Amino acid sequence: MNKKDLSNIRKEFKLGSYMLKIKEVYSVYLKKDNGEVITGELEYFEMMEVEKRELYLNNFKKVLTGNLDSKIFELDFKNMSEEESEENTQHVLYGALNSKERINEYVDKIVNKICENYNYDTDVVISFTKAEYYSSDKREKESLYEYVQAIDIILCSVNKVEIPKRMLKFDYAEMRFKPNSALDMIINLNSPIEGFMFPSFTLQYVDVNRIIYYSSKSKNINNIFVEKILECNIKPTALEEKENFNAILGTSLGGKIKPDIVQDIYERINEKFEGEEEEPILDINEVTRLLEESGVENTGVVKSAFEEVCGGDYEFKVRNVIPDFKSKSIKIENENTNITISPRDLSAVKQVVNRFGKKCLLIELKEDMVIDGFNLETEKIEEYI
Repeated sequence: MNKKDLSNIRKEFKLGSYMLKIKEVYSVYLKKDNGEVITGELEYFEMMEVEKRELYLNNFKKVLTGNLDSKIFELDFKNMSEEESEENTQHVLYGALNSKERINEYVDKIVNKICENYNYDTDVVISFTKAEYYSSDKREKESLYEYVQAIDIILCSVNKVEIPKRMLKFDYAEMRFKPNSALDMIINLNSPIEGFMFPSFTLQYVDVNRIIYYSSKSKNINNIFVEKILECNIKPTALEEKENFNAILGTSLGGKIKPDIVQDIYERINEKFEGEEEEPILDINEVTRLLEESGVENTGVVKSAFEEVCGGDYEFKVRNVIPDFKSKSIKIENENTNITISPRDLSAVKQVVNRFGKKCLLIELKEDMVIDGFNLETEKIEEYI
């Protein structure tokens, strides 16, 4: 699943959408201390009052909002034996999609897995919905032909239950002021803790072997939820992939890097994969080839670097390992300095040592620097070098 697929479905979480038909919503109240289910409520979406429908639409939309491999993760289900597969989450969700029974007959099994394996730090409400989404796309802008695919989906969100602050309210029915009740618990549907959508899909196909997992904490996966409840394989976040790729580059370049070589590597990757619709990846062979093309001689260490960092061959997603060429996405920093520049300007940066033995950062400039609104005075370099 890619950014475009996610963007398209998010647009349909609105009242009166013709492309997204929500059938029913099932919500379960779960206590934090003993994992006890207090109650469950199953409602047909169209039978709800408008305000409640809007709240649920916004809630489920949030589960599909965020950057890929940062808040949104496409995960593979684990391989199971025949005996295990009958009760695994993939089997349960697939059964719920294809059954005419109500959704709670199936997803209660997932709620039970949560009760058995994980305790949240607050009471939570776990909400499920079954919907039908019509994915469409015109192959060409001028074409009248439009490809439409009907996809059954299940969405789940986990939301905190919050105790309301004590305050005075005005009761219109009784026409008097009175304190609010501490029993009126608030379900925070605006900020789900985590959730998922099953199955994953693109315009071309539906993939029931994958699930879309959402985490409210950027670059942080709830490993227990993923492994024990969803029964999926853990995958690295975008940040972890970037760090691992940088470690391989650092090792391959001898521990110290020259900015112009790094710029050349980034530009080659960007030029090669820019505009590709399929998810571009970098494996050990591609990284070796790129380093050779950038003039790096000792590429024989790439294999050992992969083994040391990744445990063997690994396929990096290009979007996770190279900076954004449309912004100032390169950070130059130490404990005293923090500068951001464009990846195309890396070759203009040098770390040098002056005649007094002090390290200096040298940046070739195209125009005067401005600090706090003031143009810097240009000084002769001989005084420092």
